[in-house]
Amino acid sequence: MDFYEKEPVSLYLSDLEILEKLSTKQQQIILCKHPFLGIVLIINGEVQHIEKYQCPYHELLVHLPASFIQNPRKALIIGGGSLFAAYEILKYPSIESVILCDHDAKVLEIMQKYYVHARCVMSDSRFRFIESDGLEFIKHCNHKYDLIINDCFNLLNISVEKRFPIYLKLKQLLTPSGLCSDIIYRHIFDGEITNDSIKEIKKYSNIVLSLVTIPEYPGILHIETIWGNNINLSQTCKQVINEYQKQIIKGESNPFDFFSPDNLPFYLYIPPYIKNKITI
Repeated sequence: MDFYEKEPVSLYLSDLEILEKLSTKQQQIILCKHPFLGIVLIINGEVQHIEKYQCPYHELLVHLPASFIQNPRKALIIGGGSLFAAYEILKYPSIESVILCDHDAKVLEIMQKYYVHARCVMSDSRFRFIESDGLEFIKHCNHKYDLIINDCFNLLNISVEKRFPIYLKLKQLLTPSGLCSDIIYRHIFDGEITNDSIKEIKKYSNIVLSLVTIPEYPGILHIETIWGNNINLSQTCKQVINEYQKQIIKGESNPFDFFSPDNLPFYLYIPPYIKNKITI
């Protein structure tokens, strides 16, 4: 099987072996295996996960915002059916509760079939799965979280097209030191969407940006936004605040495959040619 996305800047994959193909009430799911890149998850014609590329994406999505939080205890993930984000959050000894809200339990079921990490997450007593539409869950949620990960939808579309103040609502769900983490889905060369997203966040919060490489998303280069109530949040931050990450720097075994707490200034560096395209 060959696959390509219907985007001006898109991914092309050949020689895919189909492992699972099914339709649920919510979506069409295809799970494939690539000879070099491993497992590929395609949902409704869009690549959601590539095994060999997952480390940079999920580790920065989780551990970069966690760098600014001393001891995160409660986390919320919107989407994230691959369970990689949950797996990364659960590495923190301080974590007491991880809630994952996804609208299709079938994705989690398939991931457990093929991934050890998924089975580990589902068996962790700190983890809870809620099968629900992410936006509806957020609208009616009254709990507070130290870390909120959006691994699901385009926040700007919800804010503009559905006229729902999603950025404000998410900020209201944060603890005093809490942070949200989100990847702007459109690539950086689609400057209008990137800048509009940043402007919306700035209405309610301080923000830091990180340039991330996500080969499975159209355009490859994307901006991660981190924002919220945390007073430590700064684009020029030199040292991590997180106690667990501090222990790693001091020599404790590093459980991460890509992220390193020593490299915080590097992750926050935005090169000039990107600065010229976005509003910081």
